[in-house]
Amino acid sequence: MGVCLLPVPARQAAPIFVMHTDEFWLNLHHFLYVLGRAEAKAPDASRAAVAHAPEDEAQGLERASPSERAVWRKAVTAYAADLSKRDLVFDAELPELTLALAEAGEASRIPRLFSDSTLQGALQRAAPIYRKLWWPEHRAGNRRWRVAMDSLVARHGPKVLAFIQRAYQLDWPGEGFPVHVAGYANWAGAYSTNGTLLVIASRDSALAGLYGLETLFHEAMHQWDGPIDTVIDEEASRLGKPVPPSLSHGMIFFTAGEAIRQIAPDHVPYADAFGVWQRRWQALRAALLEIWKPYLDGAGTRDETILQLLIRLTSS
Repeated sequence: MGVCLLPVPARQAAPIFVMHTDEFWLNLHHFLYVLGRAEAKAPDASRAAVAHAPEDEAQGLERASPSERAVWRKAVTAYAADLSKRDLVFDAELPELTLALAEAGEASRIPRLFSDSTLQGALQRAAPIYRKLWWPEHRAGNRRWRVAMDSLVARHGPKVLAFIQRAYQLDWPGEGFPVHVAGYANWAGAYSTNGTLLVIASRDSALAGLYGLETLFHEAMHQWDGPIDTVIDEEASRLGKPVPPSLSHGMIFFTAGEAIRQIAPDHVPYADAFGVWQRRWQALRAALLEIWKPYLDGAGTRDETILQLLIRLTSS
């Protein structure tokens, strides 16, 4: 009697990104955060990624009752007086708070997360109003953005990932890099911190198409800040020179842009298209173009190239 061998299922490739679009509390928190910065007249509240948030708020409040408006505005004011004055990336408490809100998903209530009971109460009382007036459209926008990015990642992600891994000589998470998609993030439209916390704004038109793909990889590359900064520090110590400001961040901007150019040669990298280099980084861009670009094209080794960058940037 013959043995019937069943076909072995093909092993599914590990995802590059794992996107989360339905995190209610994380979305509410970021909406209140950017509205609070607008109310507090923070300089970055006029940046393109967040400038239209007050208009979004006003359109929703047209459908609110007087009592709902009062509760909502009180929540925004509470954020403006506290959390919105702080930085989502560099304030030690906020990344942990963001992760806890992400884990809460769409739960009807959240456990006590804030040291300030005023903020905790404001968030809880604002939740049903947000759920009614803004969340359906914000969530739908998150899902549309994810569909578009999933398509680009499926087509181009493996080639882009191979490029940046070869450049940095570091591993990508085997389970995929988590991405928290929200209507709003911060003034930049996206940020990353704490190793694997990445939040990106679906309502920022600058993060559509290939710029969204470039930003996903850019922000995820910050997972490597620790080991790359160690290499930079060691090479700078050998030279007896200080580390030039923003070197590792500039390397990410340049590398992510070049990675996208591998799949779309006419692509203008984000840093060029949106004036990043003009923010006192022209000398850094020139050094990266002269020294880092040949390495990305296949010449030399990572650490030797970093050493040459340091020599160039600290020679004057």
